[in-house]
Amino acid sequence: MAEFNIASYVSHIEANRSVKDALMQKLKTRRPPYHISVTDLTNLKQAYFKRKYPEIVPPLEKQQLMWAGTGFHKIFGSAVSSEEYLEQFVEAEGIVGKIDIYENIPIEVKTTSTLVSTGDLVKYRPTYVEQLGIYCAMVNSLQGKIIIYQRHDSTVSPQAPLIAYQVTFPDLEAIREEMRRRRELLVQALISNDPSNLPICAWFNRRCDYSEVCDCKTTSIPLSYKIAELAGQIQIDEPTCQQLLDKLAKPQPSQLFRTNDLVFPRKAYFKRAKPQEIATEEGLPPEKEDYLRSMNELGFLDALRDALRYGAPGEVERIPIQHRLLADLVQVCQNLPTILRDPKFYSLVERERLPWTFPHYFLRLGFECALTDHPQGRLLLYYAKVPREDAKLMVYDVTFRNLNAVKAEVWQRIELLEKATSPLQLPKCPSWMCPYCDYQFECGEA
Repeated sequence: MAEFNIASYVSHIEANRSVKDALMQKLKTRRPPYHISVTDLTNLKQAYFKRKYPEIVPPLEKQQLMWAGTGFHKIFGSAVSSEEYLEQFVEAEGIVGKIDIYENIPIEVKTTSTLVSTGDLVKYRPTYVEQLGIYCAMVNSLQGKIIIYQRHDSTVSPQAPLIAYQVTFPDLEAIREEMRRRRELLVQALISNDPSNLPICAWFNRRCDYSEVCDCKTTSIPLSYKIAELAGQIQIDEPTCQQLLDKLAKPQPSQLFRTNDLVFPRKAYFKRAKPQEIATEEGLPPEKEDYLRSMNELGFLDALRDALRYGAPGEVERIPIQHRLLADLVQVCQNLPTILRDPKFYSLVERERLPWTFPHYFLRLGFECALTDHPQGRLLLYYAKVPREDAKLMVYDVTFRNLNAVKAEVWQRIELLEKATSPLQLPKCPSWMCPYCDYQFECGEA
């Protein structure tokens, strides 16, 4: 099989100092000391102590329930919706969050092991309504839906594992006002190290993880659910519930490929042959030194991702791509497909040598450019091991020639992945990866 050389399709690489400086300025700009999430606003007291006492973790039993809920969200979401509508990131009023499913209106998926009364959702599950109300206000939607999955319980009929509610919110501005009020309360408490102005926690005297350090016994601020009380009609939505159950009953489609699978097709082959083995994002086996990076390096990378993600409205978007069994999202910043990577080198690679040194980076960026019909993309490299601070971050605008040929390679790799019965039928990984690969002997490239 002839090797596809992405370097030959790179026509120009330009170091973009303006974007680099703008990103560095974002990182240095004084902002509130914490990102406030939608979940924080539903329990200010726990949000405060969670940040002040990160060493306090829930007991294993509770964590297992949380993990089960997270797993259910992923499986359920994939079964009833498509990738471009799942876990949609939103930001408004200095508050961030992820809507479980967001196509036309926000849909929140909840799991519970206790019986949910169908009579009064505001009374029995006010935080569910509050969270949905906040999301509706953030995306300016007058209605949303709550899907509740009740884990198996002797009191719950096995014929009705799901309950769907449609909820209206007639006064979105009142919700936004309450969001701003709660946000400022939490920020000020964090800055002053004083939680006394935060309302009592809903988990007070109910096995709260922070019961040993919290001040709920002495607080004078009562608990309230003002956002839930701003909800209008709340109706059980039987048609939606039945539609979801019907979707869950249908045979599941074949496992889809992601863009990274096209960059490392042999890794993708073995990952599907041995699904219990987990590959990393770049296809490399996790090495100990990669997990022992300094907190500063990890913190900088997280901050850099935030600087990209929290752009001006419309500056950052995620574009869905789909072809046959390929389905993924491309991050586009300032109208350019953009990827962020962190090479482990101790010195910067010369610009002209980048495509040969990091062919997998350029394959990924080239494929995303071809799939979104952008002749130019942006590569951000953060060299964690380079000592000079001003040299750690490099921003490159990469122009590709002959996008049709690059796109043809994408189509060919998808077809090969769909039909492959042996890894030898697929393009090789970069040679330097072979000594570290878990599959080197099975692959025949040892």
